Amino acid sequence: MTAGVRSDTRDRGASAGFTLIEALAAFAIVAVLSLVVQRGVVQSRAGLVAVEDRLAAERVARSLLAEPLRISDIGSGGRTGTLDGYRYTIRLAALELHLPEAERDAEGGCQQSAGSCDPADPAAPLRWTPMRQDIEVLTRRGTVVTFETIRLGQTASADGGGR
Repeated sequence: MTAGVRSDTRDRGASAGFTLIEALAAFAIVAVLSLVVQRGVVQSRAGLVAVEDRLAAERVARSLLAEPLRISDIGSGGRTGTLDGYRYTIRLAALELHLPEAERDAEGGCQQSAGSCDPADPAAPLRWTPMRQDIEVLTRRGTVVTFETIRLGQTASADGGGR
C-alpha cells in the first residue's frame, strides 16, 4: 500500500503545474503578441496625427475660401501667408468668359442692379469679374491641400474709375 501512495503523489506532482518549457513557450507567445499590439497602436497614433494635420489644413483653406476677395489680391494675382501655423498660397486669375450684356431699362440706360454698362464711365462702380481661385495649404507633414474654385471678384473699370 505504501508503493501505491507514492505513485499517486508522483502523478499529482507532475500534473499540478507548468513545466519550465511550457512556461517559456507561453512567455514567448505573449512577447510576440505584445510587439504586434504595440506596433498597431503606434501606427494608429501616427495615422491619427496625420488625419488631424490634414483636417487642420483643410480648416485653414476653408476659412481662406470664406474670405471675400481683396482688390489688392486680384491686382497682384494672389498672396501668400501663414494662418494658424500653416503656410498658404492663394492664386487668382481672371477668366475670359463671354457673358451677356447688362440689361437695359426702358430709357436705354442700365439697370441699377446690373451695374454700369460703360466701364469707361468714371463714376462706374466696380465691375464683377469671374476669377479662378486656387488655395494651397502646406501641412506640417509636407503634403499640400488644394482647393480650386471660381469666384466673382470686384475689379475697377478700365480707366481706373470706381472704388
